[in-house]
Amino acid sequence: VRAVPREQMDPVVAWAADRDAPLHVHLSEQRAENEACQAAYGLTPAQVLAEAGALGPRTSVVHATHLTEQDVELIGASRAYTCMCPTTERDLADGIGPARTLYEAGSPVTLGSDSHAVIDLFEEARAVELDERLRTETRGHWSAAELLHAATAAGHASLGWPEAGRLEPGALADFVTIALDTPRLAGFRPDTAAESVVFAATAADVRHVVVGGRPVVRDGAHLLVGDVAGALERAFAEVLA
Repeated sequence: VRAVPREQMDPVVAWAADRDAPLHVHLSEQRAENEACQAAYGLTPAQVLAEAGALGPRTSVVHATHLTEQDVELIGASRAYTCMCPTTERDLADGIGPARTLYEAGSPVTLGSDSHAVIDLFEEARAVELDERLRTETRGHWSAAELLHAATAAGHASLGWPEAGRLEPGALADFVTIALDTPRLAGFRPDTAAESVVFAATAADVRHVVVGGRPVVRDGAHLLVGDVAGALERAFAEVLA
């Protein structure tokens, strides 16, 4: 909202609506954004989006950290997705968003990284629960199954792929496999598989990645990029040169 003038939102919203396309917007990540929006429009960022017709079941609001009660009601009633990015939000000292409150208001919660500082969806998933504990000083806000759903089916649906994010006939073959012989997953039991994966696994435990039926990672080795670390090093050098 802080990067797009109100009058320029209408064609974007119309374009997405005409094509039934997902619409993503970073929302109220920092208090300064809210203050600037109030100064410019006399409205919160969520209210500006609602006025522009940008909130709805094809929309994802990313971060949604600093919201009023009315903002939560607007987002929840519209059935817009909320994409939480906990590692970025704590890295930038943004704050802790009201994920559970949004979920209970009707907004499906999904997960994102937002940056390349940390790429670990397991960490993002458990951080939603752990950050809620810090904010409220109580435990047990999210079940492992709910967080796993946010990391898979809900995330795919928010991107316009409701046929993905689950393992069943007819669904897109997007999945990963996880090694169960690492120290982090010692004592793994099938009946607590979701809890083990969500609250203990890391990206380092991923062994295979399949995207649309195409193997991308096998036995921990990327099949499309031979030297991942070297490629990243060269990319950083080019950017910083």
